[in-house]
Amino acid sequence: MLLLNRTLLRLAKGLWGWILGIVALKLVTLAGAAAFARTISGFLGNVLSPAMTLEAAGAAIGAALLAAALMLVSDLLRGEMEYRCTAKARAQLRTRIFSKVLELDAGGIERIGPVSAITSSVDGVESMQSYYSQYLPGLLYSVLALIYLFFQLKDLSLPVAVLLFAVSIVLLPANNAFRSKIEKLKTEYWNTMEDLTGYYLESVQGLTTFKLFRRDGERTKVLAGKAQAFNHKIMDVMRVNFSSFLVTDGLLYGAILVSMGIAAAAMLRGEMEISAGMTVLLLSYSFFDSVRQLMSATHTALAGVSAADKVEKLLDMDTTRPHDPDLPREEPAYPGIRVEGVSHAYAGRSAALRNVSLTVEKGKVTALVGLSGCGKSTVAGLLMRFFDPASGKIYLEGRDYLSFTPEELRRHILMVPQSVSLFSGTIAENLRIAKPDATEEEMLEALEQVRLKDFVLRQEKGLDADVGDAGAKLSGGQRQKIGIARALLGKAEYIIFDEATSSVDRQSEQEIWACIDALKETRTLILISHRLSTIRSADCIYVLEGGRITQQGRHEALMQEDGLYRRLVQEQAALEDHGAAERARRGGDECLEGGARA
Repeated sequence: MLLLNRTLLRLAKGLWGWILGIVALKLVTLAGAAAFARTISGFLGNVLSPAMTLEAAGAAIGAALLAAALMLVSDLLRGEMEYRCTAKARAQLRTRIFSKVLELDAGGIERIGPVSAITSSVDGVESMQSYYSQYLPGLLYSVLALIYLFFQLKDLSLPVAVLLFAVSIVLLPANNAFRSKIEKLKTEYWNTMEDLTGYYLESVQGLTTFKLFRRDGERTKVLAGKAQAFNHKIMDVMRVNFSSFLVTDGLLYGAILVSMGIAAAAMLRGEMEISAGMTVLLLSYSFFDSVRQLMSATHTALAGVSAADKVEKLLDMDTTRPHDPDLPREEPAYPGIRVEGVSHAYAGRSAALRNVSLTVEKGKVTALVGLSGCGKSTVAGLLMRFFDPASGKIYLEGRDYLSFTPEELRRHILMVPQSVSLFSGTIAENLRIAKPDATEEEMLEALEQVRLKDFVLRQEKGLDADVGDAGAKLSGGQRQKIGIARALLGKAEYIIFDEATSSVDRQSEQEIWACIDALKETRTLILISHRLSTIRSADCIYVLEGGRITQQGRHEALMQEDGLYRRLVQEQAALEDHGAAERARRGGDECLEGGARA
């Protein structure tokens, strides 16, 4: 019946001082309210009495003002404590969530999805923080307040005290009768919100594409439908909440009405003084304040509990990676990387790799080619140890991959992905992600290797030039070159280029490949490229089909075989020849049009 959520209680470390402080101040306010009620009731009950003197009236008014001042101060302090508890809860929860996300490798990020991470850390935390500042203090306070008020009333009217205490106990089960329905709706609410958030983010990111193909109208209709579905879930929750308040408030005010009847009857029989009757009236209404606050906080806390279920899945994800530095080494050690019988499958999908074995010889260039989805990027992810294989072994210069921590391994091997991530800030700040203590000379040397040094020096602020939001002030080619320069600063002996030129223009692609061609003199390169003409000079080319290696060798040898590699090369050559002829034709047409105009 009580919302004692294991995850939320586990995350309450460091907040209990604030929670108990809020409860203490609530009790001070309650004691002040009880004192105020007794003072005012006694004053009004005796105001027409001959025994009421001016001094007695002044003392009563002074006592009432003192009780009111006590209530005001305690309420102000409680508000401050609730604010500080909320702020600390937000900070703690977001720190825990962000820290966990940062612990996840690429495989873990893929499992949770970016939308879930966003909703957990933003909307989820907003719901969860109220559990600490409102629900837990309200739960503790309601128990203590009921006991305190029962003893305050029992000497005035035991039947009223028993009635109000009994109804207070019944109110919580009555309120919780709606809980299962609300919890189900809250789960649907969160799922609908995640669906809406994910679709909205995807729509914003792909807005240019939708505009180009005139599909933005259709996207808007679908988005409107999802927003309407989310609105319906909100209304369903509000409808159940309204029904809950209708029932519980009916019980509450009914109990107050009956208690007033009992007190009135006692006064008519002369068994209760007017001042005592007025005290019963004032305290009867206050009797349910703690329960009402708890019920209100319960409905708010339900959203936090629902959010906590999602956060729990994130926080409970196992981010530990197998690591044993004492694993036996290969003898003799292979001078490079050796993949032996590796298989791997992503959750909920068929196997991406099946018994793959390959070698990357140190100081040489190794290429991976194949159709989309054949497993090339999975091999790259395994080599970077973003995830571990389901079976098989990987060795780096004789050492088992499991003898390295992922961080240690990535000092030896780096990757330049298909789309390089730049961050708001300067060129220097983005480069120093790879080497925080890199000097200006080292950064310029790396930029020179990717043919970007002259561009940087032409900028007014040089290395301190701002790249814009996610590198928006740079072209795609410039962003990719900075990504390669960043990898060079890392001084890793092995560099993986995973489709590193697929998102840049032709000129930038040629410059990047010229840089890669120069790098093979000093680094061991692993190339994954859709443009097969760029990997012809590789020392060894592996062809993957359906997660298996079906061919391997140099370009000349593979072209002698009747396999996928030769077909891909021939098809790509035909497409490039057709494209060149089309460009030549357009160029000739433009010359004719120019001559005609002349």
